Amino acid sequence: MNKNLIYGFLAVAFVVVGCKSGENNGEIAAVKQVGSVENDSAAAVSDSTASVEVASSAELVEEEKKPYEKVIADTVIDGVKFKRYYFDIHTKDLSDETMLTVPVDGNADANKKIIKTLVDDYSLDADSLQQQLESQFDVYAAGDYAEDGDEYHESELVVYPVNVVGMKYVSYILHSSLFWPGEQNHPQWADVYFVFDLNTGETISQDDILDASQESRQAVGVKIHEELVSFAGNEDDIFAEAGSGLLNGNFVFDDKGLTFFYTPYEVGPYMLGEPEVFLSKEWLEPYLKKDGILYEYWFNKK
Repeated sequence: MNKNLIYGFLAVAFVVVGCKSGENNGEIAAVKQVGSVENDSAAAVSDSTASVEVASSAELVEEEKKPYEKVIADTVIDGVKFKRYYFDIHTKDLSDETMLTVPVDGNADANKKIIKTLVDDYSLDADSLQQQLESQFDVYAAGDYAEDGDEYHESELVVYPVNVVGMKYVSYILHSSLFWPGEQNHPQWADVYFVFDLNTGETISQDDILDASQESRQAVGVKIHEELVSFAGNEDDIFAEAGSGLLNGNFVFDDKGLTFFYTPYEVGPYMLGEPEVFLSKEWLEPYLKKDGILYEYWFNKK
């Protein structure tokens, strides 16, 4: 795959993080690093039936033949139906993994809107997603992808639901990574989180959830900073300032609370990984928008 194109994919993910950060203007229970995408995705799609095609690559690797794999699976997560597309190939030239798990239940227009939000920046179209993914895989399988001067590289695009809440909302992670071993000491990666209304396909932002006053935003940001310092073990290792700037729009929620996620270098050095901060709904209640989605869901259930 073209090197500039791959970097472009990864750049899009970082741009999305920046845009979500631009949204800035119960006790905290835990701060921890995010688990591996491989493990999380395996858990997310454990309840699935699949039609699996596995073929050995004949021409791509001269001495050691390695498998490449295509899986298209019907998957049920928390009672909601999804379709999982998984394409994986390992050759002497590249390691490429793509997994997209998209909703197929209920409202077709809402599903299309969700898919568009998740993959439109990757030149994938909601109406022809499967065809595009299979075409790319066929190009890899035929060995027609390499360009002059390409070095061995590893890339991932993994998009899957973290959870489904009350059959109404779905939280997503979009993970993209790129590694050129000859040029980098470690992979570049970004994890971006989204929350959607399953009935409308609309994205839920922190402005739909949190009280808009500066006092409320500041209080939440200060508490997050305290927990990040505790996690790092040293205030000097957290270079993000306490306050509303820590409300980066990168979050998911469930029946117990809301979790903010931070990318490498966003709040501290690379060694901190991707810290996450959980805030219980009880702690958050005073800082929620009273006519917002989460206050209604958590505290005004009929």
